[in-house]
Amino acid sequence: MRRRRFLQLGALGGAAALATPVSQTLGSPTRTAFALTIAPTSVEMIDGTHVYMLLYFLDNQTPRPVIRVNEAEQISFAVTNSDTRAHGFAIPGIAPATIPVIAPGATSTVTFTAPVGGSYLYVDPYEAPLNRVIGLHGAFIVKPVLGTTPVGSDTPFSRAAQTPQLQSFFDALGGGTPRFPGEKWNPNDPDREKIWLFSQTDPSLNAAVAAGTAVSGSTVVSTFLPRYFTINGRSGFDTAVHGGNSGPGSGDHDGGRLIEPQGRQGQPCLIRSMNAGLCTHSPHIHGNHVMLCTEMEANGDNYCETHVYERDVWLLHPLDRVDVVLPFERPPDIPIGCWPPREEPFPLRYVMHCHNEMSQTAAGGNYPQGCVTHWEMTGAL
Repeated sequence: MRRRRFLQLGALGGAAALATPVSQTLGSPTRTAFALTIAPTSVEMIDGTHVYMLLYFLDNQTPRPVIRVNEAEQISFAVTNSDTRAHGFAIPGIAPATIPVIAPGATSTVTFTAPVGGSYLYVDPYEAPLNRVIGLHGAFIVKPVLGTTPVGSDTPFSRAAQTPQLQSFFDALGGGTPRFPGEKWNPNDPDREKIWLFSQTDPSLNAAVAAGTAVSGSTVVSTFLPRYFTINGRSGFDTAVHGGNSGPGSGDHDGGRLIEPQGRQGQPCLIRSMNAGLCTHSPHIHGNHVMLCTEMEANGDNYCETHVYERDVWLLHPLDRVDVVLPFERPPDIPIGCWPPREEPFPLRYVMHCHNEMSQTAAGGNYPQGCVTHWEMTGAL
């Protein structure tokens, strides 16, 4: 399959641009002031269909960026509305980080203190959930000032928020035990973190907005009929790496490497899963169970688990944020389909798909238009 031309910029220019759903990687420098622009664009979906969307652009360039900051920093957002309708900006769970309304052509600014380390969403709250589901959402990641356990194991979570059970799990990783004989979680390795931002697209809704039809947010839920189910704006084949290394200029799908977990046995990977859409998702991992680390309170606050459950599927309701760790354990028995049985050679590949039937059938398109990727264990310890 050819490399997909993902975005055709509208208000920001006529040149085509490749998908760059993540602007920074783990361990890269953080910023304290951000300039976002709301602008219309045409997005090519997995089947070649172009769908009208509204997106946030960072510095008029990067669509739907991942924003990274440090805990307790003073953060400011200047948001410019280049659309013809009113919009807004908000981070659920961070009440001061809200701009209720931005008039067409106007720029509004909000300043707030970055909260406890964790995973958050930024969205357009105006006419909710309309503008959020037609594209105006992204990931906001807060790095903890002190993220280690009392004995020094790295975690992505603030010491003050950690539970004894969470600390015990991260201390067990790489401890030389039969269960976790590999490495600790490494916050400085970009391959040890993935962001899975789930969403859904109803092309008829987007087309109505593009045509200038007055759509009320209160009517969206009852009429929403999604045809595309995406992770970081991608479906099916585009959500993983195929045929070698992936990256800018490689000829592969740049976004695939930002979604697909890859590593050696015993190299645990943090997956920050979020749902910006209207449908409930149930991500299901083959080959390993994941460890459930954080979930979200009803008011939007993050909390660390008092029991780190081992799960092969977890729930993501609309606006949910759930952090899990994929431990990269080698399954104990992997015989090749032959006699006598032999151990399957590396690399080992296992699928991730959503157990929500709607996202599997994807309006009759099955998985090519649904939420699916895979993870790969490239070698032994």
